[in-house]
Amino acid sequence: MEIGQNEHNLPVPPADKVLFQKHVQRELDEIREEVEETCAVAKDVSPAPESAYNETVSLLEQIPRDVPMPDMMWLEDGGIGLEWRPGDGIVTMSFYGDNHVTFVTVLDDQYEIAGTCPLSDTILLPSFLATLPI
Repeated sequence: MEIGQNEHNLPVPPADKVLFQKHVQRELDEIREEVEETCAVAKDVSPAPESAYNETVSLLEQIPRDVPMPDMMWLEDGGIGLEWRPGDGIVTMSFYGDNHVTFVTVLDDQYEIAGTCPLSDTILLPSFLATLPI
């Protein structure tokens, strides 16, 4: 079963948690492979620690199911990045294995949220995640 599409033709997480976890794991496995290949030939980049992969999975499990799946990528400074591009905006989240998430939202050049918070933050992080469906 494949991941569905929403009205904007973007992939949405499957309702089934097992399918969701398999999709995320497949994406992260591809990132690990890219990191290994790049680090083998380039010395000016940093691999992402395993804890950054774990933090990415943990946060993705908290995102509302009506939010499209983000693009996932390796950040050459040693992190894992998530990116959404709603309309004329961009939303990013970065994980470096330090139990924090850095997030930036810019929508239509008029609305911006940026910050860093612990993944254990029970006020700021859920408030930010609640803005994703908007």
